[in-house]
Amino acid sequence: MRIGMFFREALRSIRANAAISVAATVTALIAVFILGAFIPSFMYVRSAVDAQKAKVDVDVYISDNASIAQVNALKGRLDVLKTDGTIAGFTYVSKDDALRLMRERLRDPSVLDELPSNPLPAKFNVQPAEAENANAVVAAIKDDPALDPTEGIVYPQTTADRLLTAAKFVQWAGFALIGILLIAAILLIGNTIRLSIFARRREVEVMRLVGATNWFIRWPFMIEGVICGLVGAVVAVAMLWGIKVGVVDAWASGADTALTKSGSAATTIGFPLLTLVLVGAGAFLGALGSGITLRRFLRI
Repeated sequence: MRIGMFFREALRSIRANAAISVAATVTALIAVFILGAFIPSFMYVRSAVDAQKAKVDVDVYISDNASIAQVNALKGRLDVLKTDGTIAGFTYVSKDDALRLMRERLRDPSVLDELPSNPLPAKFNVQPAEAENANAVVAAIKDDPALDPTEGIVYPQTTADRLLTAAKFVQWAGFALIGILLIAAILLIGNTIRLSIFARRREVEVMRLVGATNWFIRWPFMIEGVICGLVGAVVAVAMLWGIKVGVVDAWASGADTALTKSGSAATTIGFPLLTLVLVGAGAFLGALGSGITLRRFLRI
């Protein structure tokens, strides 16, 4: 069977060129290890930024002099924004609720007992569907007659802008670095496999002369690349698992920071899924590196 023959040829080449095969495997190991360390870190940072973006709320304060009809009209405009997907939802906070929340936040709520009346206005707390939509919410209701003339619309614009900038930077920088890592891995593995192909260039030439097709010649080398990539990936995953259990998990269980508290909204990729990704990446990089390198030797 041809598949079996291709595998036997690949294994024979690995045994005959053990030093080169080890070099290719170590190259794949290093590339996959770096990729395996970067992907969870990138996803965690991106998740943390997204979690902060989700906390960007818009407070729409209502004038004490606004009529019920005006408040209902403002609520209707917010309903329209919710229907078209600009906002995820909104909550009405009455004057009494606002004062109660203020009491809960103060260390000494008794200071509020000296107030002659409740100075806090009612408001709608609006949650944009995306942090980018905050400006659209403001533009849609900024001239509403029900707005409080003093407070109006309040949201952390500077913080939101910084979060959006950070999110875009993390996203594009992450994609760029992953792309660079993949290209570097393909080139490194390809250059290492090139040595094995060069050592057998006479054999390749003879096979071409007797009429072997390009794919017939290519398969053993690609399988060799896949084997080296898989072995390197498995060793890299084992090293990452050891670091995760022995270092990261031990540090996280003993640390008491905002990044490690159980209530943190930031998440990252699970290790089983990361293992599948890395093993697949190792095999893919090995096959692609071999395939690209072979093109030069198969040209007429």
